[in-house]
Amino acid sequence: MEFLLLSGSGINDALTNIETGLNSANNSAFSLYGIFAAFAGMLGISIWVLGIIGAIISSIFGFILLILEYLLPAIALYKLAKKAGYKYPWLGFIPFAQTYLEFVLPRREFNLLVKTKKRNYMGIAFLVLSLFGTSIIVALNVVPAVGQLLDLLLPIVLMAMAWRKKYDMLVTFRSKELALPISIISIFVPWLYTIVLIFSMNQEPEYGVGNYYNVYMEDH
Repeated sequence: MEFLLLSGSGINDALTNIETGLNSANNSAFSLYGIFAAFAGMLGISIWVLGIIGAIISSIFGFILLILEYLLPAIALYKLAKKAGYKYPWLGFIPFAQTYLEFVLPRREFNLLVKTKKRNYMGIAFLVLSLFGTSIIVALNVVPAVGQLLDLLLPIVLMAMAWRKKYDMLVTFRSKELALPISIISIFVPWLYTIVLIFSMNQEPEYGVGNYYNVYMEDH
């Protein structure tokens, strides 16, 4: 029994040893937690930095693609207008003027819903409908059924005019055989027309190089 009995000093020593062990374990736990927290913090910072770098790279590539999407067709239209002998080929670099240029470069009758040689008027009409068509329809909604009918017809008219514009451009600067299928597909795949236009920038117009104003039309 004397081996099971501890003196007062023995009990104190035992408690001290237990406390020391607990403190050591506690310190070890805090050390592991600190390492884990530091690692997690570094990982978080790394992910954040990578996210920023990724966003910057995406923005740069997006900007480059946007420039190319604008610049390549602009160069193509400029060169086509130059070959045609049009006085203002620089219109190819102005966004809305690009559309106008596509309407006027073909020297052929515009034949869709109406027949007219005044292609410049059709270009202006298309731009007005594209930019202000919805506002005009809203204003006409005060007249029963008229606004709703025009709201239904507007996208159809714009799509048809855009198709005719592309068809005439392709006939003028590419070939009549390719013009119809490419212009129809371009309604659903717009970039196809743009690609064909870019690869056609060195083509001569059907009326010959520099002969734009030698072809009889009523818009000049």
